[in-house]
Amino acid sequence: MKFLAIFSILSLQIDCQMLYKLQCPVNNYAWGAKGESSMAAILALAGNHISHIDPNKTYAEFWVGTHQNGPARVIELGKSLEEAIRENRELVGEKESEKLTFLFKVLSVAGPLSIQIHPTKAQGKILHSKDPKNYPDDNHKPEIAIALTEFELLSGFRQHSQISDFLKLYSEIQELLSDEDRVQIDNLGSFGESSSKALKIIFSRIWRSEKSKLGVVVEKLANRLAGQEIKSQLDELIVYLASLYPGDVGVFAPIFLNHFKLQPGEATFLEPNMPHAYLKGDCVECMSCSDNTIRAGLTPKYIDVESLVEMLNYSETLLPKYIPNELADHTKLFTPKGIDEFWVQEVKGSTGAKFDLPFAESASVLTVLSGSANVTSAETRKPETIKKGEVLFISASRCGKNQPKIEISEDFWAFRAFQPSSSAISNFQN
Repeated sequence: MKFLAIFSILSLQIDCQMLYKLQCPVNNYAWGAKGESSMAAILALAGNHISHIDPNKTYAEFWVGTHQNGPARVIELGKSLEEAIRENRELVGEKESEKLTFLFKVLSVAGPLSIQIHPTKAQGKILHSKDPKNYPDDNHKPEIAIALTEFELLSGFRQHSQISDFLKLYSEIQELLSDEDRVQIDNLGSFGESSSKALKIIFSRIWRSEKSKLGVVVEKLANRLAGQEIKSQLDELIVYLASLYPGDVGVFAPIFLNHFKLQPGEATFLEPNMPHAYLKGDCVECMSCSDNTIRAGLTPKYIDVESLVEMLNYSETLLPKYIPNELADHTKLFTPKGIDEFWVQEVKGSTGAKFDLPFAESASVLTVLSGSANVTSAETRKPETIKKGEVLFISASRCGKNQPKIEISEDFWAFRAFQPSSSAISNFQN
């Protein structure tokens, strides 16, 4: 992975709490938005993370974290953030390690990402031990995506009865099934586990199809739909994907997966083994510190069909939208159930507003999307001013339970990511 910048830190030492401005890495995946159409690029430029925006280059992801594929570095010390934390444990909470347990990103998506799932912790360990090249760490990768603009995606299996209808409507796909497999189409939508078992049989057969036969069927379906005078939204999506990835099994993904749009501020939580693919738009994303991805199509990268079909959750998902919690000061807190690696707080307000940054016993990172503000706490000697595109690292507080505070000097929008302590989880859930 090539980054335009590596991670710079300008520090201000205070009595018990440290504030650092961070310069974050940006990558250039092909699916990213090009030039100034990329929010990730605009933020990177505004925060002096990059020196200019190349109109012919894609800017896909703006990273904040200590993952090995994009490690933060402390320029002043000539060492990584991980090393700095290891040498100064006061930066993080008592139960935190030298690595951040989360990875925070701003994504600008112009073309489809691969159809993919992420493993559980147990599965991540097995995959990494068997194939460390394609699975670079042994962790799981639950993630939450929060839309910044209208954000289009595929996520989770549709209602099984609807998949049954679509397999009949797009009947070309049945050419990839055996006679016994076709019988299972009518079992989709039945009660109990039989429906999920039927879906696994059908899905596995299609995804295991020979490439030559698969290519013929994809082309046949895409050509028929392209020739129709009136097309549904699903027809249009299948034709679009086939134009980008001719002959790719991922072209069939919209037949099986929920296709929907998140409006700005709406979110989705992607559990382990939930199939998904981002299609278009800008979002912030927070996940456990992992890069383990099992791909199922729409990509030139490694596709692991056998792991995919065995690990997928074949249950109906409906629309997997996540509803955040609203705190007393009207900031939003995203606390995915069962996840202790990260929480995300959205801070948004007008000039003069003041907000708390709770759960200060853990270190956190604050990424500013617009506006400016001063960050301070009872432990600071003076506030730290932050503005659009800047990222602030706030170390854990060890001198009490005082919460850092934000005072907005210009209409402000930012996201804070942190690892909740066990007491924070307990107090919040109770």
